[in-house]
Amino acid sequence: MQKLAATLLACTACAHTAAPRPDTSPVAIGAPAPAVDAPPAATIHQAAREQMAQQRWGVAAAQLDAYLAREPADVAALFEAGWVAEQRGESKLAAGFYQRALQREPAHAAAALNLSRLIDPAAGEAVLRGALQQKPENVQLLDALAAALRGQRKLDEAEALSRKVLERHPRDAGAYRNLAAIEADRGHVALAESALNNARKLDDKDPAIPNSLGLLAMRRGDANAARAQFEEATRLDPRFAPAWANLGALALRYRDYAAAAEACGRAAGLDPARWQSWLARGWALEGLHKPAEARAAYEKVLALAPQQDDALYGKAVALRAEGDLAGALAVFKEYAALPGRTHLQEAQGQLAAIALRMKSPPAPQAGTAPPETEPDAASASVHQATGR
Repeated sequence: MQKLAATLLACTACAHTAAPRPDTSPVAIGAPAPAVDAPPAATIHQAAREQMAQQRWGVAAAQLDAYLAREPADVAALFEAGWVAEQRGESKLAAGFYQRALQREPAHAAAALNLSRLIDPAAGEAVLRGALQQKPENVQLLDALAAALRGQRKLDEAEALSRKVLERHPRDAGAYRNLAAIEADRGHVALAESALNNARKLDDKDPAIPNSLGLLAMRRGDANAARAQFEEATRLDPRFAPAWANLGALALRYRDYAAAAEACGRAAGLDPARWQSWLARGWALEGLHKPAEARAAYEKVLALAPQQDDALYGKAVALRAEGDLAGALAVFKEYAALPGRTHLQEAQGQLAAIALRMKSPPAPQAGTAPPETEPDAASASVHQATGR
Protein backbone atom coordinates (compact mmCIF):
# COMPACT_ATOMS: atom_id res chain seq x y z
CA MET A 1 0.00 0.00 0.00
CA GLN A 2 1.33 3.39 -0.92
CA LYS A 3 0.28 4.78 2.41
CA LEU A 4 2.15 8.07 2.27
CA ALA A 5 0.99 9.09 -1.20
CA ALA A 6 -2.59 8.15 -0.40
CA THR A 7 -2.80 10.35 2.66
CA LEU A 8 -0.69 13.46 2.06
CA LEU A 9 -3.07 16.36 1.65
CA ALA A 10 -2.19 19.59 -0.13
CA CYS A 11 -4.03 22.76 0.74
CA THR A 12 -4.50 25.42 -1.97
CA ALA A 13 -5.95 28.52 -1.95
CA CYS A 14 -13.82 31.25 2.95
CA ALA A 15 -35.42 49.35 4.16
CA HIS A 16 -39.17 49.83 3.76
CA THR A 17 -41.30 46.72 4.30
CA ALA A 18 -45.03 46.19 3.98
CA ALA A 19 -47.07 45.66 7.11
CA PRO A 20 -47.52 41.97 7.89
CA ARG A 21 -50.84 40.41 6.94
CA PRO A 22 -52.47 37.32 8.37
CA ASP A 23 -51.53 34.10 6.60
CA THR A 24 -54.68 33.03 4.78
CA SER A 25 -53.08 30.44 2.50
CA PRO A 26 -54.97 27.12 2.45
CA VAL A 27 -53.58 24.08 4.25
CA ALA A 28 -53.38 20.91 2.19
CA ILE A 29 -55.55 18.02 3.30
CA GLY A 30 -53.55 15.74 5.50
CA ALA A 31 -50.83 18.32 6.21
CA PRO A 32 -50.08 18.98 9.87
CA ALA A 33 -51.65 22.14 11.24
CA PRO A 34 -49.26 24.95 12.24
CA ALA A 35 -48.24 24.77 15.89
CA VAL A 36 -50.24 27.26 17.93
CA ASP A 37 -47.34 28.07 20.22
CA ALA A 38 -44.57 27.97 17.58
CA PRO A 39 -41.91 30.58 18.31
CA PRO A 40 -41.35 33.39 15.82
CA ALA A 41 -39.09 32.54 12.90
CA ALA A 42 -36.53 35.10 14.02
CA THR A 43 -36.30 33.38 17.40
CA ILE A 44 -35.59 30.04 15.74
CA HIS A 45 -32.90 31.65 13.58
CA GLN A 46 -31.23 33.25 16.56
CA ALA A 47 -31.29 29.94 18.44
CA ALA A 48 -29.64 28.24 15.45
CA ARG A 49 -26.86 30.83 15.44
CA GLU A 50 -26.30 30.30 19.15
CA GLN A 51 -25.94 26.57 18.54
CA MET A 52 -23.47 27.28 15.72
CA ALA A 53 -21.39 29.39 18.07
CA GLN A 54 -21.22 26.39 20.42
CA GLN A 55 -20.38 24.07 17.49
CA ARG A 56 -23.46 21.97 18.15
CA TRP A 57 -23.89 21.31 14.47
CA GLY A 58 -26.67 18.74 14.63
CA VAL A 59 -28.97 20.95 16.70
CA ALA A 60 -28.09 23.98 14.58
CA ALA A 61 -28.93 22.07 11.39
CA ALA A 62 -32.35 21.07 12.70
CA GLN A 63 -33.15 24.63 13.75
CA LEU A 64 -32.00 26.07 10.43
CA ASP A 65 -34.18 23.55 8.62
CA ALA A 66 -37.14 24.67 10.73
CA TYR A 67 -36.38 28.32 10.03
CA LEU A 68 -35.89 27.81 6.28
CA ALA A 69 -39.19 25.94 6.08
CA ARG A 70 -40.78 29.27 7.03
CA GLU A 71 -38.29 31.64 5.39
CA PRO A 72 -36.89 29.75 2.35
CA ALA A 73 -35.57 32.91 0.67
CA ASP A 74 -33.30 34.04 3.51
CA VAL A 75 -29.86 34.07 1.88
CA ALA A 76 -27.96 34.42 5.15
CA ALA A 77 -29.68 31.36 6.57
CA LEU A 78 -29.08 29.37 3.39
CA PHE A 79 -25.39 30.17 3.63
CA GLU A 80 -25.34 29.24 7.32
CA ALA A 81 -27.08 25.95 6.56
CA GLY A 82 -24.41 25.20 3.97
CA TRP A 83 -21.65 25.94 6.44
CA VAL A 84 -23.25 23.74 9.11
CA ALA A 85 -23.62 20.91 6.60
CA GLU A 86 -19.92 21.20 5.79
CA GLN A 87 -19.02 20.90 9.46
CA ARG A 88 -21.06 17.70 9.58
CA GLY A 89 -19.25 16.26 6.57
CA GLU A 90 -22.29 16.56 4.28
CA SER A 91 -20.62 18.14 1.27
CA LYS A 92 -23.40 17.51 -1.25
CA LEU A 93 -26.01 18.97 1.06
CA ALA A 94 -23.76 21.98 1.71
CA ALA A 95 -23.30 22.57 -2.01
CA GLY A 96 -27.07 22.55 -2.45
CA PHE A 97 -27.55 25.25 0.17
CA TYR A 98 -24.80 27.41 -1.37
CA GLN A 99 -26.38 27.03 -4.81
CA ARG A 100 -29.74 28.15 -3.43
CA ALA A 101 -28.08 31.15 -1.81
CA LEU A 102 -26.45 32.13 -5.12
CA GLN A 103 -29.72 31.74 -6.99
CA ARG A 104 -31.20 34.32 -4.63
CA GLU A 105 -28.12 36.54 -4.51
CA PRO A 106 -25.63 35.98 -7.38
CA ALA A 107 -23.17 38.46 -5.80
CA HIS A 108 -22.83 36.42 -2.57
CA ALA A 109 -19.05 36.00 -2.70
CA ALA A 110 -18.75 33.71 0.33
CA ALA A 111 -21.30 31.26 -1.09
CA ALA A 112 -19.49 31.23 -4.43
CA LEU A 113 -16.13 30.64 -2.74
CA ASN A 114 -17.41 27.79 -0.61
CA LEU A 115 -19.35 26.18 -3.43
CA SER A 116 -16.30 26.27 -5.71
CA ARG A 117 -14.37 24.26 -3.10
CA LEU A 118 -16.98 21.51 -3.05
CA ILE A 119 -17.41 20.88 -6.77
CA ASP A 120 -15.02 19.97 -9.58
CA PRO A 121 -12.68 22.73 -10.83
CA ALA A 122 -14.48 23.24 -14.14
CA ALA A 123 -17.84 23.75 -12.45
CA GLY A 124 -16.10 25.88 -9.81
CA GLU A 125 -14.67 28.09 -12.53
CA ALA A 126 -18.19 28.76 -13.87
CA VAL A 127 -19.49 29.62 -10.40
CA LEU A 128 -16.62 31.99 -9.72
CA ARG A 129 -16.87 33.73 -13.09
CA GLY A 130 -20.56 34.27 -12.43
CA ALA A 131 -19.81 35.86 -9.06
CA LEU A 132 -17.06 37.99 -10.60
CA GLN A 133 -19.58 39.49 -13.02
CA GLN A 134 -21.18 41.03 -9.95
CA LYS A 135 -17.91 41.80 -8.10
CA PRO A 136 -15.11 41.95 -10.70
CA GLU A 137 -12.48 43.32 -8.29
CA ASN A 138 -13.06 40.88 -5.42
CA VAL A 139 -9.58 39.56 -4.64
CA GLN A 140 -10.76 36.38 -2.94
CA LEU A 141 -12.86 35.46 -5.95
CA LEU A 142 -9.92 36.14 -8.28
CA ASP A 143 -7.61 33.99 -6.16
CA ALA A 144 -10.18 31.19 -6.10
CA LEU A 145 -10.56 31.43 -9.87
CA ALA A 146 -6.80 31.06 -10.29
CA ALA A 147 -6.94 27.95 -8.09
CA ALA A 148 -9.80 26.53 -10.18
CA LEU A 149 -7.82 27.14 -13.37
CA ARG A 150 -4.83 25.39 -11.83
CA GLY A 151 -7.08 22.49 -10.86
CA GLN A 152 -7.81 22.04 -14.57
CA ARG A 153 -4.09 22.17 -15.42
CA LYS A 154 -4.53 25.57 -17.07
CA LEU A 155 -1.27 26.65 -15.48
CA ASP A 156 -0.42 29.54 -17.81
CA GLU A 157 -3.87 31.10 -17.35
CA ALA A 158 -3.69 30.62 -13.61
CA GLU A 159 -0.25 32.21 -13.43
CA ALA A 160 -1.29 35.17 -15.57
CA LEU A 161 -4.31 35.80 -13.37
CA SER A 162 -2.28 35.56 -10.16
CA ARG A 163 0.32 38.01 -11.45
CA LYS A 164 -2.45 40.37 -12.54
CA VAL A 165 -3.84 40.25 -9.00
CA LEU A 166 -0.40 41.03 -7.57
CA GLU A 167 -0.02 44.04 -9.87
CA ARG A 168 -3.14 45.55 -8.28
CA HIS A 169 -2.74 44.04 -4.79
CA PRO A 170 0.97 43.41 -4.14
CA ARG A 171 0.28 42.33 -0.55
CA ASP A 172 -2.16 39.58 -1.44
CA ALA A 173 -0.83 36.40 0.15
CA GLY A 174 -3.40 34.26 -1.67
CA ALA A 175 -1.92 35.13 -5.07
CA TYR A 176 1.53 34.09 -3.86
CA ARG A 177 0.09 30.80 -2.60
CA ASN A 178 -1.39 30.17 -6.03
CA LEU A 179 1.91 30.94 -7.73
CA ALA A 180 3.62 28.51 -5.37
CA ALA A 181 1.16 25.76 -6.22
CA ILE A 182 1.57 26.44 -9.94
CA GLU A 183 5.38 26.23 -9.70
CA ALA A 184 5.09 23.05 -7.64
CA ASP A 185 2.94 21.52 -10.38
CA ARG A 186 5.66 22.40 -12.85
CA GLY A 187 8.26 20.71 -10.66
CA HIS A 188 9.96 23.96 -9.65
CA VAL A 189 10.30 23.29 -5.91
CA ALA A 190 12.68 26.18 -5.18
CA LEU A 191 10.43 28.71 -6.94
CA ALA A 192 7.41 27.34 -5.10
CA GLU A 193 9.18 27.68 -1.74
CA SER A 194 10.18 31.25 -2.59
CA ALA A 195 6.58 32.19 -3.38
CA LEU A 196 5.36 30.60 -0.15
CA ASN A 197 7.94 32.45 1.90
CA ASN A 198 6.69 35.69 0.33
CA ALA A 199 3.16 34.69 1.33
CA ARG A 200 4.27 33.96 4.90
CA LYS A 201 5.78 37.44 5.22
CA LEU A 202 2.37 38.86 4.38
CA ASP A 203 0.31 36.42 6.46
CA ASP A 204 2.18 34.58 9.20
CA LYS A 205 -1.04 33.22 10.73
CA ASP A 206 -2.19 31.13 7.78
CA PRO A 207 -1.65 27.41 8.52
CA ALA A 208 -1.94 26.53 4.82
CA ILE A 209 1.45 28.14 4.14
CA PRO A 210 3.61 25.95 6.43
CA ASN A 211 1.50 22.96 5.39
CA SER A 212 2.43 23.59 1.76
CA LEU A 213 6.06 24.17 2.72
CA GLY A 214 5.98 20.80 4.47
CA LEU A 215 4.77 19.11 1.30
CA LEU A 216 7.60 20.71 -0.64
CA ALA A 217 10.08 19.53 1.99
CA MET A 218 8.77 16.01 1.46
CA ARG A 219 9.48 16.36 -2.25
CA ARG A 220 13.04 17.35 -1.36
CA GLY A 221 13.32 14.27 0.85
CA ASP A 222 13.67 16.26 4.08
CA ALA A 223 11.28 14.51 6.45
CA ASN A 224 12.45 16.45 9.52
CA ALA A 225 11.77 19.80 7.89
CA ALA A 226 8.39 18.53 6.67
CA ARG A 227 7.39 17.43 10.15
CA ALA A 228 8.40 20.80 11.60
CA GLN A 229 6.28 22.64 9.03
CA PHE A 230 3.23 20.43 9.59
CA GLU A 231 3.55 20.87 13.35
CA GLU A 232 3.78 24.64 12.92
CA ALA A 233 0.55 24.54 10.91
CA THR A 234 -1.24 22.69 13.72
CA ARG A 235 0.05 25.22 16.26
CA LEU A 236 -1.24 28.09 14.16
CA ASP A 237 -4.65 26.43 13.87
CA PRO A 238 -5.35 23.23 15.82
CA ARG A 239 -8.46 22.74 13.68
CA PHE A 240 -6.55 22.71 10.41
CA ALA A 241 -7.23 19.16 9.22
CA PRO A 242 -4.74 18.94 6.30
CA ALA A 243 -1.72 19.38 8.57
CA TRP A 244 -2.93 16.63 10.92
CA ALA A 245 -3.49 14.35 7.92
CA ASN A 246 0.02 15.02 6.68
CA LEU A 247 1.55 14.43 10.11
CA GLY A 248 -0.27 11.12 10.20
CA ALA A 249 0.98 10.15 6.74
CA LEU A 250 4.53 11.01 7.73
CA ALA A 251 4.27 8.95 10.92
CA LEU A 252 2.96 6.01 8.89
CA ARG A 253 5.99 6.25 6.66
CA TYR A 254 8.24 5.61 9.65
CA ARG A 255 5.87 3.09 11.25
CA ASP A 256 5.17 5.27 14.24
CA TYR A 257 1.71 3.80 14.45
CA ALA A 258 0.68 5.45 17.72
CA ALA A 259 1.50 8.93 16.41
CA ALA A 260 -0.16 8.12 13.08
CA ALA A 261 -3.36 6.92 14.74
CA GLU A 262 -3.52 10.07 16.88
CA ALA A 263 -2.86 12.51 14.01
CA CYS A 264 -5.14 10.73 11.54
CA GLY A 265 -7.87 10.57 14.17
CA ARG A 266 -7.61 14.33 14.63
CA ALA A 267 -7.76 14.86 10.87
CA ALA A 268 -10.77 12.56 10.46
CA GLY A 269 -12.61 14.24 13.33
CA LEU A 270 -12.06 17.68 11.82
CA ASP A 271 -12.87 16.64 8.25
CA PRO A 272 -15.03 13.50 8.50
CA ALA A 273 -15.94 13.55 4.80
CA ARG A 274 -12.34 12.89 3.71
CA TRP A 275 -12.11 9.10 3.56
CA GLN A 276 -8.32 9.08 3.13
CA SER A 277 -7.86 10.13 6.77
CA TRP A 278 -10.05 7.26 7.97
CA LEU A 279 -8.07 4.86 5.79
CA ALA A 280 -4.75 6.04 7.19
CA ARG A 281 -6.14 5.71 10.71
CA GLY A 282 -7.18 2.16 9.91
CA TRP A 283 -3.65 1.32 8.73
CA ALA A 284 -2.20 2.82 11.91
CA LEU A 285 -4.58 0.88 14.16
CA GLU A 286 -3.80 -2.28 12.23
CA GLY A 287 -0.13 -1.64 12.97
CA LEU A 288 -1.02 -1.28 16.65
CA HIS A 289 -2.76 -4.70 16.55
CA LYS A 290 -6.18 -3.21 17.30
CA PRO A 291 -8.30 -5.01 14.69
CA ALA A 292 -11.73 -3.99 15.99
CA GLU A 293 -10.82 -0.28 15.96
CA ALA A 294 -9.12 -0.67 12.57
CA ARG A 295 -12.25 -2.33 11.15
CA ALA A 296 -14.36 0.57 12.42
CA ALA A 297 -12.09 3.00 10.56
CA TYR A 298 -12.25 0.94 7.37
CA GLU A 299 -16.04 0.86 7.61
CA LYS A 300 -16.01 4.67 7.80
CA VAL A 301 -14.08 4.67 4.51
CA LEU A 302 -16.53 2.28 2.87
CA ALA A 303 -19.49 4.40 3.99
CA LEU A 304 -17.93 7.36 2.16
CA ALA A 305 -16.32 5.48 -0.75
CA PRO A 306 -18.06 2.12 -1.30
CA GLN A 307 -15.76 -0.60 -2.67
CA GLN A 308 -12.61 1.37 -1.89
CA ASP A 309 -10.21 -1.53 -2.34
CA ASP A 310 -7.65 -0.84 0.40
CA ALA A 311 -10.42 -0.36 2.96
CA LEU A 312 -12.21 -3.52 1.85
CA TYR A 313 -9.02 -5.56 2.09
CA GLY A 314 -8.21 -4.01 5.47
CA LYS A 315 -11.69 -4.83 6.77
CA ALA A 316 -11.28 -8.46 5.74
CA VAL A 317 -7.90 -8.70 7.48
CA ALA A 318 -9.35 -7.11 10.61
CA LEU A 319 -12.29 -9.52 10.67
CA ARG A 320 -9.94 -12.47 10.48
CA ALA A 321 -7.82 -11.05 13.27
CA GLU A 322 -10.99 -10.69 15.35
CA GLY A 323 -11.78 -14.37 14.76
CA ASP A 324 -14.78 -13.77 12.49
CA LEU A 325 -13.75 -16.24 9.80
CA ALA A 326 -17.12 -16.28 8.02
CA GLY A 327 -17.18 -12.49 7.85
CA ALA A 328 -13.58 -12.34 6.65
CA LEU A 329 -14.27 -14.98 3.99
CA ALA A 330 -17.22 -12.99 2.64
CA VAL A 331 -15.28 -9.72 2.50
CA PHE A 332 -12.20 -11.33 0.90
CA LYS A 333 -14.50 -12.76 -1.78
CA GLU A 334 -16.02 -9.31 -2.32
CA TYR A 335 -12.53 -7.86 -2.59
CA ALA A 336 -11.36 -10.51 -5.05
CA ALA A 337 -14.32 -9.66 -7.31
CA LEU A 338 -13.33 -6.00 -7.57
CA PRO A 339 -11.75 -4.75 -10.79
CA GLY A 340 -8.20 -3.47 -10.52
CA ARG A 341 -7.57 -4.89 -7.03
CA THR A 342 -3.91 -4.65 -6.02
CA HIS A 343 -3.73 -7.47 -3.45
CA LEU A 344 -5.41 -10.26 -5.40
CA GLN A 345 -2.69 -12.83 -4.75
CA GLU A 346 -2.73 -12.13 -1.00
CA ALA A 347 -6.54 -12.25 -0.95
CA GLN A 348 -6.54 -15.63 -2.72
CA GLY A 349 -4.07 -16.94 -0.17
CA GLN A 350 -6.27 -15.68 2.65
CA LEU A 351 -9.35 -17.28 1.09
CA ALA A 352 -7.62 -20.65 0.84
CA ALA A 353 -6.33 -20.49 4.41
CA ILE A 354 -9.70 -19.47 5.83
CA ALA A 355 -11.53 -22.16 3.88
CA LEU A 356 -9.17 -24.81 5.26
CA ARG A 357 -9.50 -23.45 8.75
CA MET A 358 -13.29 -23.48 8.61
CA LYS A 359 -13.26 -27.12 7.50
CA SER A 360 -11.13 -28.19 10.46
CA PRO A 361 -12.85 -29.39 13.67
CA PRO A 362 -12.95 -26.91 16.54
CA ALA A 363 -10.35 -27.29 19.27
CA PRO A 364 -11.71 -29.17 22.30
CA GLN A 365 -12.67 -26.97 25.19
CA ALA A 366 -11.01 -27.36 28.57
CA GLY A 367 -12.55 -30.09 30.66
CA THR A 368 -14.13 -31.96 27.75
CA ALA A 369 -13.31 -35.54 26.87
CA PRO A 370 -11.01 -36.10 23.87
CA PRO A 371 -12.57 -37.59 20.73
CA GLU A 372 -12.74 -41.37 20.50
CA THR A 373 -10.58 -41.42 17.36
CA GLU A 374 -7.53 -39.40 16.34
CA PRO A 375 -7.97 -36.84 13.53
CA ASP A 376 -6.76 -38.00 10.16
CA ALA A 377 -3.54 -36.74 8.64
CA ALA A 378 -5.32 -34.14 6.52
CA SER A 379 -6.99 -32.57 9.55
CA ALA A 380 -3.72 -32.56 11.46
CA SER A 381 -1.98 -30.78 8.63
CA VAL A 382 -4.67 -28.11 8.64
CA HIS A 383 -4.11 -27.44 12.35
CA GLN A 384 -0.39 -27.23 11.80
CA ALA A 385 -0.74 -24.89 8.83
CA THR A 386 -3.02 -22.51 10.65
CA GLY A 387 -1.01 -22.51 13.85
CA ARG A 388 -3.92 -23.74 15.90
